[in-house]
Amino acid sequence: MVERNLKDKAYNYIKERIIRCEFLPGQFLVEADLIKVIDASRTPIREALNKLEQERLITILPKRGILVNDITLADINAIYEVRFLVEPPVVRKYGHLIPAAKLEEMLVKNNASAALEHDLNEYDLDSELHNLFIETCGNPYLMELMQRIFGQNHRVRILSGERLEYRLQATVREHEAILEALLKKDSAAAEEAMRTHLEHSREAAVTLMTTDVRSWGRAGGSF
Repeated sequence: MVERNLKDKAYNYIKERIIRCEFLPGQFLVEADLIKVIDASRTPIREALNKLEQERLITILPKRGILVNDITLADINAIYEVRFLVEPPVVRKYGHLIPAAKLEEMLVKNNASAALEHDLNEYDLDSELHNLFIETCGNPYLMELMQRIFGQNHRVRILSGERLEYRLQATVREHEAILEALLKKDSAAAEEAMRTHLEHSREAAVTLMTTDVRSWGRAGGSF
């Protein structure tokens, strides 16, 4: 039980820092440093690293270290392909199940976030909102899939938001449109608003990948 708790502690610690870009794409992590800072033995650290490698967040390179995976243009296209297939239909089919009080609470939080500038709380709010829609469907397999997608996408949001300031304010307006449509019980409008939001988010990520070469990691169009 202790080993399991330590594995979970290590997994959560490393993953949180990867998806919040405290460990940047292309950065090497040192196992000895992780053992020290997490205060765990090598076994739970390696178990956590193996799980993160399966989630495509890192690559374990023998005798070199642990590489935080870059985000490539192919990754962005794959991420948004899944999101387009899942999120608009989920909002249309299950959005009406979200209590009006919860939607109003999220709307207040969303509108308040318009005053934030490059604050991680805004990215956390984005995650909270999208997770709310997925969790409402109650499908554990779909929720597990989307947690992996959202983890990768959180990195994209932080990196693109820091360089493309207009996306921060635009995201607030796009979220507002989704929430207001749901409050009006207009599922079709909510679905369309979600689709528009995803289209603009994808465009911003692709713009960053193809124009800001200084932000790229290794050769091959990644950052």
